Amino acid sequence: MNETLQGSVVEILAPFVPELKNIPRDQAYQRALGDLTLLERCFSAFRAQRAKFSQVLVDAAKMPVTDDGAVLSCGRTLEQVVAMIVRTAAKRHFRARLCPRPQMAESEPVGLMTKVAAMLKVGPCAPAKPKAPPAADAAQRARADELYDALKANLLHEWQVPLVPTYADMTPNLARALGPKILELRDPDHLRRIVDDPAEAAALFDVPDAPEPPTAGSKDERARLSDILAPGGQRLRTEAFNFALREETLRSLVKSGRRMSLMTEALSAVGGGTAKILVAELGLRMDQLALILLVAHEVAGPDTFARVFGHPGDPAMLMRLTQKARQQGISQKTSLADCAAFTRRLFVRQS
Repeated sequence: MNETLQGSVVEILAPFVPELKNIPRDQAYQRALGDLTLLERCFSAFRAQRAKFSQVLVDAAKMPVTDDGAVLSCGRTLEQVVAMIVRTAAKRHFRARLCPRPQMAESEPVGLMTKVAAMLKVGPCAPAKPKAPPAADAAQRARADELYDALKANLLHEWQVPLVPTYADMTPNLARALGPKILELRDPDHLRRIVDDPAEAAALFDVPDAPEPPTAGSKDERARLSDILAPGGQRLRTEAFNFALREETLRSLVKSGRRMSLMTEALSAVGGGTAKILVAELGLRMDQLALILLVAHEVAGPDTFARVFGHPGDPAMLMRLTQKARQQGISQKTSLADCAAFTRRLFVRQS
C-alpha cells in the first residue's frame, strides 16, 4: 500500500497539484504527510479527479472499486487508507508542534584523525556519545503522543486535515472527554471556541428541557436546566434548590446540612456548564445534583471545588467524574446515601 501511495498515486496527482512537480517523486508522499496544506490539496484533487485513479482503486480481482467501504487489492478499504493518512499526518503535526526540534548549531570541521578514531572507537579524539534528550523534550513528546492516542479513534476523514492545528491546542483530557463528539465539530470557528472556552465545551452536553418520552414503566425525573440555571446560564439559580435542600435525608448526609446559608453558598459557586454535564451524562434528579455538589465541596475544599465545578470549571475532569459514576451505576434510581458515598470515595482518592 505504501508503495502505491508513494508511486502510482503521486504520479497521478502531480498534474493536478502543482507543488508536487517541484518535489522529488520519492519524497512527495512524505512531504505531503508533513505539510497539512499540501495534504489537503492532494485530497481535494483526488476527490475531484477520482476517475483518474481507476487503475489504482481495484479489488483483489482487479475490478474497479467505486465504494469507499469496499476492500481494495491491498486488503484495506479506501476509508481505512484515508484514516491512516490523516492519523499519520496528525501525529507528525502534534510532535512537530508540541516538541519542536531545536536548531542545530553549526558543527566544527572534523579532521582526518577524528574520523579514524571515530571509526575505530578508540582514543581521545573519538566523539562523545550523543546525549539523551532532556527530560523536558521527553515530556513534550509524551504529551504529543498522549494527545494523539486520545484522538486516534476519531481521526477518520480528510475534512479533518485542516482542523489538525486546532486539535493540537487541545489538552488530552479534553480530547478524551469529547470522544466521538469531535466528529460533530466540522466548523473551524466552533471547534476553536470549544478548545478556548470550557463553557463552549460544556454546551456540547446540553440536554433539552423536554426530554424524550421515558420508556414504559419509568419516569424521567432529571433536573430541568431551565429551572436550575440562572439567566445567562453561567451559574445555578440557588433558590430552585430550596425544596431539595430541606429534605431531611439530604441534610443528614452533609456537614453543612443544618445551615441553609452554607449549602446555598456552596451551590452559588457552581458553574452552569457543570450542571449541564452532570445532568446530561447522569440524568440526575435535583436532590441528587445538589447532594453530589455539596459533598464534593465538603471533601475537596472550596479552592479545588471552584476550579472543577465553578465557572468555567473543568469539563474534562467532569467528564471523567461522570464516566466513573456510570461505571459505579450512579443513575436517577441511586439513593442519596449511595450518591454521597460515591462522591466521598472519589474525592478522597483524588486528594
